[in-house]
Amino acid sequence: MTTPTVKPKQLNGEDDQQFQRIETLHQQLKAEQARAQELLAKLKSEDVQPPKSLLNEYHKQAKRLEKETGGKKRMGIGMAEMKAEEREIRELEARVSGLEGKVRGFEGLPPDRELALTEVEKMRKELVVLARRRDEMFEGLVEGDK
Repeated sequence: MTTPTVKPKQLNGEDDQQFQRIETLHQQLKAEQARAQELLAKLKSEDVQPPKSLLNEYHKQAKRLEKETGGKKRMGIGMAEMKAEEREIRELEARVSGLEGKVRGFEGLPPDRELALTEVEKMRKELVVLARRRDEMFEGLVEGDK
């Protein structure tokens, strides 16, 4: 799904630099997309294990349920109980989806908290510079139309 890049024939120095910057950003986005696809494939594979904290929570809940039921296994459940369990499952699925969304926001950051904060701050500064540059370019276009 790559689009051929068309470079205008006549560019002044600043436009050429902007074009090169856009090309660089495009290449970085393509590389990031490839990394994201690899991560997605890895997460979908059978080798992925749930985190220890999730397993611990599961075992705690299993023990709690065992205590509540007296260790007896029930042969069947009623319709009301089934609907309640189904509702709980939907709530857990929604919670998991929300947590997965939050986790996706941290992809690409270093595992060390301080390094991650440094990286985020660096990206914020770059964003400010790019926004300022964009605004200057827009102002130049508007003034050029006058």
